[in-house]
Amino acid sequence: MKRYIYTLAIACFAVVAYAQDSYSNYTMTSNADVIGSARYVGMGGAMGALGADISAMSNNPASLGLFRKNDMSLTMGGVIQDAKPAGTDGRGHFSFDQVGFVASFPDANRENFFNFAVNFQKKADFGRSMFVQGQNLNGLSQAAQLKGLYDYGATFVGNKYFEYSLPFRSYDANLYDITETGKTGYHQIRSDSYDFNRYSSGNLYGLDFGFAASINNRAYLGIDFGVDFMNYESDQRYIEYRNGEYGEVEDYDIVSNKRVTGSGFNIKFGGIVRPIEDNALKFGFAVETPTWYALTQKESYFSIASKFAYDDKTGTYDYLDNSGEYHIYDSRDDNFLEFKIHAPWKFRFSLASTVSNFLAWDVEYEYALFNHETMGYPRLDDYSGKGLSMNKDPGMSDLTRNSFNGVHNIRAGLEFKPLPEFAVRLGYNFWSKPMKTDARLDQTVDSKAVDFLTGTDYINLGATNMLTFGLGYRGKNFYADFAYKYRAQKGDFYAFDDYLQRTGSTADYGQFMAAAGQSLAPQSVDLSRHTITFTLGVKF
Repeated sequence: MKRYIYTLAIACFAVVAYAQDSYSNYTMTSNADVIGSARYVGMGGAMGALGADISAMSNNPASLGLFRKNDMSLTMGGVIQDAKPAGTDGRGHFSFDQVGFVASFPDANRENFFNFAVNFQKKADFGRSMFVQGQNLNGLSQAAQLKGLYDYGATFVGNKYFEYSLPFRSYDANLYDITETGKTGYHQIRSDSYDFNRYSSGNLYGLDFGFAASINNRAYLGIDFGVDFMNYESDQRYIEYRNGEYGEVEDYDIVSNKRVTGSGFNIKFGGIVRPIEDNALKFGFAVETPTWYALTQKESYFSIASKFAYDDKTGTYDYLDNSGEYHIYDSRDDNFLEFKIHAPWKFRFSLASTVSNFLAWDVEYEYALFNHETMGYPRLDDYSGKGLSMNKDPGMSDLTRNSFNGVHNIRAGLEFKPLPEFAVRLGYNFWSKPMKTDARLDQTVDSKAVDFLTGTDYINLGATNMLTFGLGYRGKNFYADFAYKYRAQKGDFYAFDDYLQRTGSTADYGQFMAAAGQSLAPQSVDLSRHTITFTLGVKF
């Protein structure tokens, strides 16, 4: 039955999951993208000081103060990735991006306005299919990494979850400590190549409740209460090969799945000032508190298919031939973890202006303290797990500080109208490299979350560049917008961390590892994608 379940999982998924660590925390919470109304996307997300667009409230709630009519809008589109997907997966998928309304209340003289908005908007799209082949490993191996983690993890005192972890179950699956008759050594640990597949899906949506006031058309103040909804799922497959007695052999195969769901809460404060009465120049600023997430990792598992088995009759280990038969070793069924993330503070500054009714522009800068993002677990007295406080995980906090930078975001947008009813938009958005040059997924940190990891892979992401283009039509009460976005990003993929093998920390079998100084070469992965977005709206 287990073999049937394993085969079904391979057929359905043929892909790989992130572990729950600093890397996956960034993946789920960074929002390093421009998603929202087509006008907002077409201008590269640069509308914090220009305002009068419902999606701009996610960056600066004071931008709501520039609405002068009630507004309702709906946005959807599609996403297509550049890279070839894994197996039979498709390159693209549908995207529901935004729906919301703005209610505008002027005073008797229509000089001051109080506006209220509710907007449900996508903040991150996790849909992606990826295939990576690692060649010429020169003896480096995930199995050796797991062996080192097993030795290291066994030294943690009182670590009650370790016996259910991936390194421990790899020991049960005989991925190491294998000897052959008349020989000594850890022969199967030396690897030649690997195959890696991943399919991830889900979204991060935000529900924003914004309030803004316009004072004499010179100053605008706003506050936004945001509620985030997380739904992330990832499936994986990792196969390791070596050239042995039977040629190129699949030594073992690890399939895993992880799903993370939950919610978060944040508050944004913002302001816009037009300091010169007869000049349209505006300065904007905003502060976003950490998003306090209460999340649950559930429906999570890993399954190891190994060609190594212990023979009770002979008292020796047996390597199965190329018949395709495997022994299956599953993780525990209740691989369940409740945890919390405090996403970082964000600070934004913007500058915008208009020229008559023909031209509008906006430039913005944001700094996000992702090197101070923290992770922890519900306090014992927080039975619901939904409170803002947590018991921090110092090991994971150290990993974040050692691996991540503060992230700079620069965005600029331009809109011009060749005709009063039609608009053309251009935008650019840049996110700096989030990981440090020597960043790595160190799974030797003393962290409860490490024992719930379902994989050893990680990606050191490069900088992100986005180019956008948009078109818009404005009627008396109806409007329609279109936007195209190209999001370019690459990363260095590592199937496992080779630190323990490079440093000789696993001295008991270090002589069987790669030559001194040999390190795992990263595989370049293309994370670029194309997006088209359509918005329909009415003003009244």
